[in-house]
Amino acid sequence: MTARILKLFLLFLIAAFAISAVGFTQPDLSRQIIQQRIDELWTTGKLQIGYADIASRHWLTALYERNDFELLWQNPQNVKDLLDDVGRVAEEGLNPEDYHLSQLLVLKLRLDDSLSPDPSLLADYDILLTDSLVRLCYHIQFGKVDPESLESAWNMSRQIHDKNPVAAIEKRLRTGSLAQGLKNIRPKNDYYRLLKAVLKKYQAIQDAGGWEPLPEGPTLKPGMTDARIALLRKRLSITGELEGADTESDFYDEDLKAAVMRFQYQHRLEDDGAVGKNTYAALNIPVKEKIDQIRVNLERARWIFYKVHPDYILVDIAGFQAYHFEGGTPTWTSKVQVGKPFRKTPVFKSKIKYIVFNPTWTVPPTILEKDILPKIKKDPNYLSEMKISVIDQRGGVVDPVTVNWSQYKKTAPYTFRQEPGPHNALGRMKFIFPNKHFIYLHDTPSQSLFRPKDRAFSSGCIRVDKKMELAELLLADPDNWNRERIQQLLDTNITQRVNLPEPKPIMLVYVTVWFDEYDNYMFTRDVYDRDPAVLEGLQEEFSIWQTRAIQ
Repeated sequence: MTARILKLFLLFLIAAFAISAVGFTQPDLSRQIIQQRIDELWTTGKLQIGYADIASRHWLTALYERNDFELLWQNPQNVKDLLDDVGRVAEEGLNPEDYHLSQLLVLKLRLDDSLSPDPSLLADYDILLTDSLVRLCYHIQFGKVDPESLESAWNMSRQIHDKNPVAAIEKRLRTGSLAQGLKNIRPKNDYYRLLKAVLKKYQAIQDAGGWEPLPEGPTLKPGMTDARIALLRKRLSITGELEGADTESDFYDEDLKAAVMRFQYQHRLEDDGAVGKNTYAALNIPVKEKIDQIRVNLERARWIFYKVHPDYILVDIAGFQAYHFEGGTPTWTSKVQVGKPFRKTPVFKSKIKYIVFNPTWTVPPTILEKDILPKIKKDPNYLSEMKISVIDQRGGVVDPVTVNWSQYKKTAPYTFRQEPGPHNALGRMKFIFPNKHFIYLHDTPSQSLFRPKDRAFSSGCIRVDKKMELAELLLADPDNWNRERIQQLLDTNITQRVNLPEPKPIMLVYVTVWFDEYDNYMFTRDVYDRDPAVLEGLQEEFSIWQTRAIQ
């Protein structure tokens, strides 16, 4: 009997020791598994956990190597902060599944339900959390879609220069300050904040069922009675242009006219208060398309506005407007004309360095081929009428009447230079920011073209309406370079270059949702048809270039 009790006691001790040993070695086993996974990722460049592909080869590897392959996510608050943030990224136009949300939640449930979690499961969960965080940090700061693949002129840096991202992530995980860190990497400018609010509004409208399309018919105008007017009232009440008014009436009253004008303003339409063809079309765009348009522009905001100089000139290409920002606040704006759809104004950044008053204009090769040569062949007097000099390779001026222009198809062995004056294609001044595209801001004799809502009329450069104000602003010397002094210089017709006291950053951007000075949002026409490519990139799964980008 005593021997049997002793035997049972020994078996109990062995079992207890075994259970204790498993508990003690669980982290060690997880560490070994993590090291194996990281070795696989480093060696093959690939690692799949469940149905998720791990994206970050270098960042993720460095994080675990710095921590001797220990589990990084043992602080439950860090896990909660990450999952909460990923769960909200749809508010910024991103897809939570790009950050493994569903798989992470399933693994979390399995681990929470287990008293003694499988070390392999712990390792996989830890690696997925880390990859989720790396993906999220990169996308929030720089965007998911590669702008360089869509815009050949793109030169807005997407590199992290100011700190070691691996060390920054490690510090946040160790100190339990992940939520604050994720907040800090969001774009801080008003545009991103306001755009998120508009997305939230339209997502709520979508959740409530959106809106029904209006039946087409004759133009609806104030004073009319029509069955479609009640539908129009309901449509405008859904998006908020019509508030506190009767949505059942079929009479077109002044309240409805004002609501239609607000809608037209938001869509950069002729705000005449009548519902014609263009207004009908805008009213009948489905809510999903509006959401997609907002998402596309949130992505562009992540490309552009992560870190920008507080003082800069911004040209909104699709909105046909230029702005001066000082301390992040717009202090000046002007209408602009931009490139035609087949001569698109490129997207890039530079610095305005000088102004040329009374500029000459040397005809670029593209314009010579497509515009000037055809006009010369039709009208021999065209060059003299436009005060364009023909200069040979020795620098001598050639009489255009003596040249047989029919022999030239794409180019000619001459320089074509338009002399200064109000007739000049560049007007009376141009604002130079050196770039390989030969793009600049300039005045124009085509002042009537500033009147239309859409102003894609140029050959690529940006024509500025309020050029005198811009010159005063950039020269920033009211004693020596005020309006009167500038006008005196222009009246001489003498070409003069004036350097800016300090180069001014300039960004040429393309966005199709913008805000006025009162924070009212405006949808603009995608004049260059650039939105679909960005949306396609947002809809795609995590791509290979992104894996390289977060190396």
